[in-house]
Amino acid sequence: MGLARFILRRSILMVLTLFVLTLAIYYTTTFFSPTQRAAMFISTTTISPERVNLDELARKLHLTDPFYVQYLDWLRLSLVTGKLGYTLNFRGFVLDVIWQRFPPTIELVMFSAPIAILGGIKLGTYSARRAYQKTGREDLMDSIIRAFTTLTYSMPLFFTGLLSLSIFFLSLHWFAPQRIGSEVENFIFFSGTWNWYTGLYTIDALLNGQLWIFLDALRHLVLPVATLTISMLPVVVKITRSSMLAEYSRPYVTVARAKGLKEVEVISRVRKNAMTSILTVSSILLANLLTGIVVVEYVFSWGGIGSLAVDATTWLDFPLLAGLSVVFCLIFVITNLVVDIAYTYVDPRVKL
Repeated sequence: MGLARFILRRSILMVLTLFVLTLAIYYTTTFFSPTQRAAMFISTTTISPERVNLDELARKLHLTDPFYVQYLDWLRLSLVTGKLGYTLNFRGFVLDVIWQRFPPTIELVMFSAPIAILGGIKLGTYSARRAYQKTGREDLMDSIIRAFTTLTYSMPLFFTGLLSLSIFFLSLHWFAPQRIGSEVENFIFFSGTWNWYTGLYTIDALLNGQLWIFLDALRHLVLPVATLTISMLPVVVKITRSSMLAEYSRPYVTVARAKGLKEVEVISRVRKNAMTSILTVSSILLANLLTGIVVVEYVFSWGGIGSLAVDATTWLDFPLLAGLSVVFCLIFVITNLVVDIAYTYVDPRVKL
């Protein structure tokens, strides 16, 4: 019953958070006049602004209505249809547009997040063990790991992406941007034999029995996944290392060794107790992930919701921006909820 009450409280808080967020997003529309917003809409079409009466267009688009009327209309449409409004630039409901662009982002996260999290925990554990077992001087491997994580964490994400493109695409021609190559694209869209199942090229290629398409999609994933992983891995490594060093100094470690437990068993216990700090930083890691996706998808022409966010910002598509903000906030809040619940399993002393 405690868990149910906790989820109910967090759900109510989530609704209030989304309400305040959308209200703030829509408030930014008041910075532009109805005529300016109508002109912004015309700029995304092939229609000449001189041939359109912007004042009349603003009235037809209900841009001259008071702010609260526009917001309540959007809220009513979102609640009734569940589509988060309508975007004129993409000629469709916001949620449908976002859903169409979700598979590329999911595929990117599906490969990068496990590598960054599991690899970061493994590397942080190794670094902490070497630092704890050092004899009088700094351990060389621990110093190398700390220097590597400091360097990669301090590098801007866009710089890492552009650097990897210039080296591995422009110079060495090993990898390429975008999700698939032109030959694969022709086969998928013009052969008539391709079946969509998930929208993820790697998974759909295997389900269609096309190993060469799977390998091509995997090859195109290397650079964006590596770029995104490099931005997340240092955070996990640093938190894991510092948390495990703190746990190594606790009395139960000495007692465990005195009982004759193997080093692997000691490390396992230390790592389990250090997971609380790793879970705590996961919300920050998620924020970095969401921000990094926007940059990485733009640099590598990935075509996911990160690229969609850039397009919506460029075109000042306020309904789409509000919808994306709701989706990002929803992901963030749900992840924090899962992390809070996971606390109780990692540390039984934590009460919801």
